[in-house]
Amino acid sequence: MILISGAILGILMALLNIPLDSLIVSVFFITLGCLYFYLGFALLNNIPLRKIFKADSYKSIGPWKILIAIGTGLTLSILTIGFMFSVLNYPMAKTFLVVGIVLVAIIIILAMIKNSQEKDQFYRNIILRSIIFLIVAVLFLLLPGNIFIAP
Repeated sequence: MILISGAILGILMALLNIPLDSLIVSVFFITLGCLYFYLGFALLNNIPLRKIFKADSYKSIGPWKILIAIGTGLTLSILTIGFMFSVLNYPMAKTFLVVGIVLVAIIIILAMIKNSQEKDQFYRNIILRSIIFLIVAVLFLLLPGNIFIAP
C-alpha cells in the first residue's frame, strides 16, 4: 500500500509539475515493478517474505496457482513500468501498455477458467487485481501523450 500510495503521489506531482516528480515516480514505480517481477509468485499466493525460500510454504499450492501467480507478477510488472514510462514521457510507453494489456487479458481468462473449476479465493483476487490494472492501463493508453509535460 505504501508503494501504491507513493506511485499515486508521483503521478499527482507530475500532473501539478512539482519539482522532483520524476524521481518520486521512478523510485516508487521501479520498486513496485521489481516487487511484482521477483516476488509476485509468493506475494500473490499470500506467502510471507520470511517463508519464501522454505519448501513447506508451497506444499498446499498447486502448480496452476504458482504458474498463474508468476504470469500475473510478470504482467503487472510490465504494466507498472508502462505506467512509469507514460508519466515520464519515455519512448515505448504505449508498447509496454499494449503488451501488458494483452497479457493481463490472457491472465484474466485463465483465472476465470480455473475459478469456474475450483471456486478459489486466489483466482478471484487475481481477477480483481488484474481488472484494476487493466482499467488503469487502458486509461493511460487513452490519455494524450502530453498530459504530464509542463506547459
